Amino acid sequence: MGDPKKIRKKYSTPMHPWIGSRIEEERAFRKEYGLGNKKEIWKMMSQLTDFKDRAKKLIARQDAQGEKEREQLLARMARLGLIQKDASFDDILGMSVRNVMERRLQSILVRKHLARTHKQARQMITHRHVLINGQVVTSPGHIITLDEESTIAFAPRSAFANESHPERLSEEEISQKRAKEEDKKKKIVKAEEEVPAYDEKAIEEAEVLAGEKKAEKKKDIIQDPAAPTETPKTKEKTSEPKKKPTDPKKDEKPTKPEEKTSEPKKKPAEPKKSEKKDDKPAKPKTDAKKSEKSPEKPKGGEE
Repeated sequence: MGDPKKIRKKYSTPMHPWIGSRIEEERAFRKEYGLGNKKEIWKMMSQLTDFKDRAKKLIARQDAQGEKEREQLLARMARLGLIQKDASFDDILGMSVRNVMERRLQSILVRKHLARTHKQARQMITHRHVLINGQVVTSPGHIITLDEESTIAFAPRSAFANESHPERLSEEEISQKRAKEEDKKKKIVKAEEEVPAYDEKAIEEAEVLAGEKKAEKKKDIIQDPAAPTETPKTKEKTSEPKKKPTDPKKDEKPTKPEEKTSEPKKKPAEPKKSEKKDDKPAKPKTDAKKSEKSPEKPKGGEE
């Protein structure tokens, strides 16, 4: 459950922190919608991924509980104004972050011409000037339902409640902004209409005509006797590997007088121990020397 004093994290950070395209996109979102930091973008992205994950799981389910949850999810998304009432799960999977950003309280104040810019709308919300159903809301990222959208108003004690306030838009400015918005919508519609729509039947007919023309060309070639006929050369497949061209100089090897045989050399038979002793020269016997004694010398006093 966790400690109630510590609020649970409601967003997931990007997988890689340093990606140039993603950083530029987040910077553009932050400037366009007047966001305080990138955490607000990550919150909307995580909420969108939750919607898409639920839709993917419910598409695969085919039981009664799955049908009930599918209806509840579609009703909730339609109530939030993210999809239309007759939409399907394909519309949920095709949503982008911009669809969720447009349903924030900060964006709706600008769209209803209660604020000039997104930054001004953020200041109004955080300074407790905005009410929803008679209650103060201080969260600029609060997602508004279609029923709540008609109940947005300024607090009675707020200075913005007076329509003659200098920061409030006049009727002329509101009409000019609406005219610009309509022009943008018309340009978008024209750009979509100018995109060429590919007709599948026309493509099929063109493919058939191309096939017929190829067949006619082949017939003309066969019927024309003057046309040179080329028989396709059949390559004989051989299992032998291709031999590389060799230089005759490299192939010539110096002739050797005699080629050594690969047979191992035989070692000479070692004589036995008994033979070794016999082959050695006999040593002179020392016993005879010992027996032959030198003549005794006469003693000094005797003659």
